Amino acid sequence: MVNEVLSITMLALLAFGVFSGFPVALVLTTTGFLAFIAAVFIGETDFGHLGLIYLRVRGVLTNEAVQFTSVPLLIFLGLVLNASGIAETLFRTLGQLLKSVPGRYAVATLLIGLILAPAAGVIGASVVTVALVAYGPMLRSGYPASAAGAAVAASGALGVVFPPAILLFFVANVFQLRFALMYAALVVPVLLLVLLFSIYFAITLRNRVEVPLSDQTKPTIRDVLSVIVAIGVIAAIPLSIVAGVATLSEAAGIGVFGGLLVTAFRGRMTLNLLNKTIVRTASMTSMVFFIVIGATIFSLGFNLLDGPNILFLWIDSFDLGRWATLTLLLGIILVLGFVFDWIEILLVFLPILLPIFGQLDFADHVGTAYFANIWLAGLIALALQTSFLTPPFGYALFFAKMAAPPGVNLADIYKGAGPLVIIEVLMIGALAGWPKLITWLPALVLSRSDSLLLN
Repeated sequence: MVNEVLSITMLALLAFGVFSGFPVALVLTTTGFLAFIAAVFIGETDFGHLGLIYLRVRGVLTNEAVQFTSVPLLIFLGLVLNASGIAETLFRTLGQLLKSVPGRYAVATLLIGLILAPAAGVIGASVVTVALVAYGPMLRSGYPASAAGAAVAASGALGVVFPPAILLFFVANVFQLRFALMYAALVVPVLLLVLLFSIYFAITLRNRVEVPLSDQTKPTIRDVLSVIVAIGVIAAIPLSIVAGVATLSEAAGIGVFGGLLVTAFRGRMTLNLLNKTIVRTASMTSMVFFIVIGATIFSLGFNLLDGPNILFLWIDSFDLGRWATLTLLLGIILVLGFVFDWIEILLVFLPILLPIFGQLDFADHVGTAYFANIWLAGLIALALQTSFLTPPFGYALFFAKMAAPPGVNLADIYKGAGPLVIIEVLMIGALAGWPKLITWLPALVLSRSDSLLLN
């Protein structure tokens, strides 16, 4: 009973600290230390084991299998591509290529989100960048404010789970999956989502007379080449990992080099831009790793209080079947995504729920236990992505409003996002029923490669 009270108190303190606006890393670390002290007083451990905190943190950060060195590289790549202005050029190029497609500007907006996937770990930067170039043409073409806002928000949210997005790195780390297989698992589901979203916009916007881009903004040969190179750079990261020719860190390093070349080719490379990008990368990387350290300390304290087992017994007391339990857990992750950033959910809450996921035996449904984990990881990633787009708390919706021109209000964006969320939920249900949609490509990659570099 004492452990239950302390575990609940620990989660309550975490929620209070986060909602009070304190830095998340500081809240996690403080709560973890308080839990350790509480564990000492109830006899679960003693102060002589205080060194466990250091050993736990050191073990996480020095684990070569995790490849944390790729995190700052992927963040830098996303920021430098945003700074290069490639989104504007890409929008103009796609606008020309999709002339015969109804709702072409909305479809182009969705595609930009996939191409800017490395920046999607910073969802605000991704959404704002797309918003600045896409709102104007859509609204001038008579798109309802709800459709324009929803397309912008969906663009940023889609990139969150499309390779080589940083979120997938942390999902693979939690489930101890190979990065190449995690990347491959989300390709088909995200492309299907883009297809369904595009069909939805094409149908609902079919009677709109779209205003063509002016001659002055038509893409030049230089623009087209820079777009091709940028797409090649981004695609090379997951492809080189899946092919087994590079580790994640090596592929990310090559991607950074390519991103710098694209920026230089477009004439945007200056010392000031490079300095700002490096400083922002350092700041964001520090934030990520402080949260990693805080989450590690929090996890240790929570485990000392037997919190995961208490939570498992509580959910098990409902006597739900495996499908109902899976639905409940995905619902919890969806709700957590309303109020917490994805990195906090993956580093703090998902490890707490992991033992419960581990008890759900879907090997008979998926084929093997390992591919069942890939399938579960894919569903979790998509549930998180859905939360960013779900009214009234979705992060992507707020950023889409923040960058919106006058005349587009939050209610409009909520209205436009509703049908997209329904499509996403139906897609997650379909993926749950037909796991091959997630596991087919990873199985193909695994069967075609025996490389030691296949992460």
